[in-house]
Amino acid sequence: MLEKLLRVGAPSPLLVTPSSIGGAGGLCTRDVQTATLGTVTYKHLPFVVNGINSVDAAGCDVVSYNFSGCIMAAYKVGGSFHVCHVSTGDGQDCKDAWNRLKATSNAVFEFKPSDFVETGGAALLGVYGLITADLQTYAITVVQNAAQGGGPKIAAITKARLLR
Repeated sequence: MLEKLLRVGAPSPLLVTPSSIGGAGGLCTRDVQTATLGTVTYKHLPFVVNGINSVDAAGCDVVSYNFSGCIMAAYKVGGSFHVCHVSTGDGQDCKDAWNRLKATSNAVFEFKPSDFVETGGAALLGVYGLITADLQTYAITVVQNAAQGGGPKIAAITKARLLR
């Protein structure tokens, strides 16, 4: 599990690649990357403006970035779990489309990684959301590392509570 390989205070080894393609207000699959950290293969699911970027987890951890109010969720379609990053905010809000998708899915759970930011007083660079292969939810706060030339470092790895 990816969360076991990450360390608070260590440089962040996670991808920070956003999607360059916008969504159309609904479900999409854009620019998903597969990466490996140590012995863990995971999927990086980028934020898509005005989209619900979704991927079949296929037994992998799924990490997404950058959360400032968006929703990260898992839902079951047929026999497989999918993980998505739901765009929210003015001019890019997909909550209505997400509510329609939830109504047709099983075993839905969701959280807002930005609700769990812990910077320790350092300059915030961003927040990752992580849903593990065994469906645990985490928020990973990344800050500017003043001691190492300003690169990203992990400030907190927080077990996230689900939305009600």
